[in-house]
Order: sequence, then C-alpha cells, then structure tokens
Amino acid sequence: SIEAFRAAYWESDELYTLCARFCGLSDTEYWVLLMIRDGADMQSTISDWLRVSRQTVNSACKLLVKKGLVRMETPEENLRVRRIRLTERGRALMQEKVERVFELEEATWLTMREEERVLLTQLTRKYNALMKSALLKTEEQSSEDAWPQP
Repeated sequence: SIEAFRAAYWESDELYTLCARFCGLSDTEYWVLLMIRDGADMQSTISDWLRVSRQTVNSACKLLVKKGLVRMETPEENLRVRRIRLTERGRALMQEKVERVFELEEATWLTMREEERVLLTQLTRKYNALMKSALLKTEEQSSEDAWPQP
C-alpha cells in the first residue's frame, strides 16, 4: 500500500538522521558537508543541489562555522562571493565520521544482491518520475483553473 511505502520512506529518512547524529550534526549540517565533499563551495550551489532554501543552507553554514568545521572565504577577484572551505577540524570529521558512514552505507548496499540493488534504484526512480509528472500536471491544471482563459 502507499502507506507502507511512505513508512519505508520515513524509515530511510530516519537512517540519514542517525547518520547525521553519528557525526554530531543536524540533518542539514550533514547534507551541507556532503555537498562540500562532492565539490560544492557556494551556498547557492548547495541550496540548488539539496533543493532547500538558501536561508536553510546559510543557517547550517553558520552553525558549521561556529563548530569550527568550515570557514567562509571571499576571493579577491570577486568580493560578492563567499566560498565554503573545510577547516582542519572539518577534514578530520570527514575522515573519522563521514567516511565511516559511507563505508557502512556501501557495505549495507553490497549485502543486497545486484538484481535487488538495480531493481530498487529503477523502481524508486520510476515512482519519483511518475509522481513528479502527476504533480506538475496537477499544478498546471490548478493554475489554469485559477485564471480562466478568455
């Protein structure tokens, strides 16, 4: 049922909350660090990648600065831009905790048969695409209903 699927989704979401806690971080701080690990160095990029507001990313970055895990740098060539850089303490956290989470995640993933991994990924993507299409179609119809055409 859809209820069982939602419950499974929330269980997955809770796992990533546990990953963040293992690292001593909030969910958003954890995801911001992962985006930095993946090469993002600007709040706008992280906001786009995570699909969360810039204010949410800004708040997480302020907390990460306060914890001494990142620092904000302003390049001389563009004073309007602030780049996010890991501090020594941030790099240590990445090595000691975040990489450990990735190892656990990979080991868990590999306990599933290859066919299961492929099927899980394919079906999740299919569901996401179908749901997105339905939402966009509904949104389009709603805007048409709200503004009658002449």
